[in-house]
This record gives sequence, C-alpha cells and structure tokens, in this order.
Amino acid sequence: MQKKEIEIVEFQNRTKAHRSLLKQFVRFHWSHYRDEANCIPLLDYEYLGFRLLGIHGFFEPQNLFFKHAEMTWFLARIQNRFAGRCIAYINRRHNRHWNDKAGFFGLFESIDNQDVASGLIEQAKLWLKKKGADAIRGPVNLPVNEATPGIMTEGFDSRPVMYYHYNKPYYERLLLNAGLEPVKRVKSWEIEIAPPLPEKIERLAPRIIDRYHITIENWGERPLHVRKEEMRIIYNEAWSNNWGFVPFTQEEFDCIVDDMMLIMNRQLFVFLYVRQEPAAFFGAVPNVVEHMKPGRFYYHCELIRALRMLLGSRHTKGIRLGYLGVRPKFRHLGLDGVMIWKQKRTVDALGYRYCDAGWVLDDNVMLNRVIDLIGAKPSKTYTVFESAI
Repeated sequence: MQKKEIEIVEFQNRTKAHRSLLKQFVRFHWSHYRDEANCIPLLDYEYLGFRLLGIHGFFEPQNLFFKHAEMTWFLARIQNRFAGRCIAYINRRHNRHWNDKAGFFGLFESIDNQDVASGLIEQAKLWLKKKGADAIRGPVNLPVNEATPGIMTEGFDSRPVMYYHYNKPYYERLLLNAGLEPVKRVKSWEIEIAPPLPEKIERLAPRIIDRYHITIENWGERPLHVRKEEMRIIYNEAWSNNWGFVPFTQEEFDCIVDDMMLIMNRQLFVFLYVRQEPAAFFGAVPNVVEHMKPGRFYYHCELIRALRMLLGSRHTKGIRLGYLGVRPKFRHLGLDGVMIWKQKRTVDALGYRYCDAGWVLDDNVMLNRVIDLIGAKPSKTYTVFESAI
C-alpha cells in the first residue's frame, strides 16, 4: 500500500491568509473530538478574540504574551485534509526567570498516526533550535500559568472542568514514540462540598485568626486596582519557585482579572491580612463548562455557547479552585486552613456541590497533604514531556 504523504504547514498570525489558517487550526478539534462526550472545547473566541463580548484572543497579535514570546503555528495535512496541529514558542521571560534555554510546544492534536505526530514534533524542534533553544518541553498550552500543562494521561472519564483540556488516550504513546520523555506530572482533585470539614480545621482556624491578628476580606472591600495589585504580588511571590511558573506583569494580571470577571462570583474570593499586611488570597470561579457542552442543533455555534456560559455562570453545580497563594513569609501559620474554613462556609451558603482543586504538582508534598486532609478524590493527571534538541 502506498504511504500517504504528510504536509506540515507553518504560519504566523499577521496576514489575512495566516488568519484563515488560524481559524482552521482552532476548528480542528471540532471534527477531531466530535464523538467525545467528555471534550468540551474552549470557545473559539478564546483563541481568536471577540470584541463584542470583551474576550481577548490568545492568538491575537496584541496579546500581551507576545511582548515577551515568539510563536509559530503548524498544521499537518494528508491529501488536503487536516490531520494534526501544534504551536511552538520561545518564552523569554520564562527563560530569564529559570536561567535556561527551553523551548515549548503546545495545543498538540493528532490523528492516531505516528508519522503525523512525529512530523509535528520534529518541525517544532527545528524551529525552536533556530531560536536558540536546547530543549523542547510540553505540551504547555495557552494561557501560560492558567491552562493545565501536559496531556491528560489519567481521568478520561472524569467531569469536564474549565481550563482542563481533554485529549485522546493515545497521545501519550505518540509523544513517547516521537522521542519525548515524561518530565513532570500535575494532578487535579475533586472535593464534595456537603461533608463537614475535619474537626482539626474547625477547631484551629478561629485560634489562628486570633493569634496572628488576621483580617478576612471579600472581593469588594477594596478598590479594584488595589485588589489587582495585591493579588499579583501575592501570586508571584507564592508561586515564584513552582516548576514552570512565569511571573506576571501588572498589565498581564489586570487583563486576566478583567476576563475572569465575565464569569466570576465575587463571593468566592477571600483575602487574608496579617496585622494589616496582605498575606494570602483564595479564589474560585464557577465551572461554566457545565453550560458549554455543544448542543445537537448548535454543535458549533460559538455565540450560543458564549451566551450560555455567561448566563449560566451563576447557576453551576460546581466551582474550580484555581486562584490562590500564600506569601512565603506567612507560610507555616496555617493560613491555608483558615482560607479553606472560610470558603467552606461560603460555598455551603451558595449551594455548590463540588469543587475541583488543581493543578497540583505531584511532588508538592505540603499541598498534597492539605488536599488529603479534606478528603479530596483524585480526578485527573496530566504529564509534561521533554527532550533535548
């Protein structure tokens, strides 16, 4: 049997012709996952932008990410039919922060064809090498620091949660056979809201508040610009040494908060001050993908999905805990327990049924102990791969 020729198309995000290819890049997953009930894609608008709803696209040239990153896109075709895709990029701020020369690939998708997968990875390696990288790592998707890194390797039947992408189970085999090796695993956990907290947390939280003169505030008790600045400072300090983290600029963080406010419930954020000094925050957002499942009669109508997302954000059964941090100088005071104690009362009152907590590095001993303490159940595992170039 004659082997079908694979064509790898490379393009950027500047010209009209390239923007047409970007749309094809984004829409590939609609055909690729059509029969996958657990795959609920992000809105196409998240990548391409949609001014009417105030959504900033990850691929738009004005995306703040491109102030410190350079990126290219690849589409694989077999006989004029798209068969796979990925991006490759250099994140200069990451490499300065970690003093390395890593290059990244992300948004990897492929049919079950080793030649397609290996061809995409090889083209990404060649491009990254030209840019000075000495290793390729990924998938690390956009937005960096928000989307869960890696490919799903466990939890294919788990509940869909926002910013946790779904992928075909055979991807691990494709990446291994393309010469990549696992370098890090991250996990998510699902927590039932109804059961009471462990007696230890209920007993100690009020004592910790009194002992360290802790003040607890909700979202609206300070002006928005102050809240954004304090969150960024806490977040950057808390996660600075976390594997793969890249510190946010204030401009980037402002944009993230502005986008988040489209769906957020302000009652789900708490802020802790120790003797009036900002020390920690703990925040969750409604799991809006509950309302974003493609419908039978509007399978790929993004405006309907977007409106369902916005209108349904106040009526979800669960939340995603994805925004939290304790500044290093305030660690070991038990602030994480205080925030869980406070948040439990809030989500009980609001009627939520479950919380997804993640992503958590598998070697983050302290955070994994806290998760075990509150009776969380493993939900998903993602694996990041790497190889030298």
